[in-house]
Amino acid sequence: MAEAAHENRCPLSAVDRRLADVHRQWHEAERGYFDPESFRVSIQTAIQTLRTVTFIVQSNKRLFTNFDPWYESWQNRLRADSLMRWMVDARNKIEKQGDLEAHSFVRAEVMASYYEEGPRMEVPAELFQSPVELISSIPTEALRKHVFKDGILRIQRRWVENSLPEYELLDAVGIAYGKVAQLVADAHRQLGLEPPSTMVGDIDRTEGEESRGGRLPCMIGHDDARSHHVWLATGQPIEIERKAVEFDRKGAEQAAGKYGLNPKEMFPSTDPAPEATLNGLFDAARKMFSVDGHHDTIAFLLKGARPVNLMQLAPQEHGEKYLLMRMLANEVIKYGADGVILLSEVWCAPYDSNNPYRRAVDAPERTEYLTAVLVTQTGVPVELRALIAREDGSVALGETETFLDEAQIAFAPIYAAWGRAIPKAWIEVVTIGAGDAASGEDPTTSV
Repeated sequence: MAEAAHENRCPLSAVDRRLADVHRQWHEAERGYFDPESFRVSIQTAIQTLRTVTFIVQSNKRLFTNFDPWYESWQNRLRADSLMRWMVDARNKIEKQGDLEAHSFVRAEVMASYYEEGPRMEVPAELFQSPVELISSIPTEALRKHVFKDGILRIQRRWVENSLPEYELLDAVGIAYGKVAQLVADAHRQLGLEPPSTMVGDIDRTEGEESRGGRLPCMIGHDDARSHHVWLATGQPIEIERKAVEFDRKGAEQAAGKYGLNPKEMFPSTDPAPEATLNGLFDAARKMFSVDGHHDTIAFLLKGARPVNLMQLAPQEHGEKYLLMRMLANEVIKYGADGVILLSEVWCAPYDSNNPYRRAVDAPERTEYLTAVLVTQTGVPVELRALIAREDGSVALGETETFLDEAQIAFAPIYAAWGRAIPKAWIEVVTIGAGDAASGEDPTTSV
């Protein structure tokens, strides 16, 4: 619905408009992140405005047939939330006592695995000088070598308020926005109305709202813009390469002709199981590999069996994959995806207890595979694998093998995004075999 038409037809347009004001103020705070005065004004204004959204809902109680019990249930829900209680207290403090006591920090952390287990420290932004203290906290010589070869140092600016130390402040307001947005959406439903759509340009991104907790897609992963990544092996900054894959009809027809593909077989509409999509995509990947002799690393985000987003990933160094999988987890939240398929070429090798952090690509007995891995929000991982044989300039694929419920450690950030516990077997693999080196898999881009 166009904005003007919405203003005329929706009895809750004043509520929607005020919520939109919070969204604009949130982005003003984001743009002013490195200007303390600009950030202070914008973030405090957003907190104050967010509180008025519920006031306007209450002022329209005459529109509802059963307002009091409905609104009381929402009040109880929000009062039980520690962040939302803080938002009320923060608004009162801003209006009656003065500014929040927000402080800028630099967080420095080392990422050398797919788990959130690396050393981390925070210091006041104006005092940060070097990561020496952080690096010196890395235990054992073997781990130290692994970190310096593949680890990435993330340096990130963060605003934190004294009474809410567990949250970054912009993120806290984004989460609170989402909770109030859910209340507003429910208010529309109580009146028999469709909740406002979430539009990104001309694309309706309403799907996935529940996964985002009511937040808008732009409020997910916003910390990437103020993060600086350094590859510890060289001290050089890292720029992550990823791009969305868009298909037009002409390009799809050309690809189908080149590789002998049938889109209906890749995405079977009659089978609602994501495994059917996995099988269709892997069959297509085999055909493409046989023609090209290589296959790019591509991630498919699924809702059920239906792809909702595709991304081509192009890590240049192994450590970049730690960042890419965390970024992919943010995309899962944005789209409300309940499944992910990752197509790639990998190296596999037996685990060497004498060299626990050795990656498969560095092992003399390594073998190469084309793989497709499916992880879902509730099921067990499924992997399809075909041996790659290269000889005298030619390449061939072996038979497709299926593996169920194996440790897929690279997907740990995605499990975390779903709020799903990391399986104990995955943790034991890491304890025994130092991360993805023990699983024997090392996803690579083709050359």
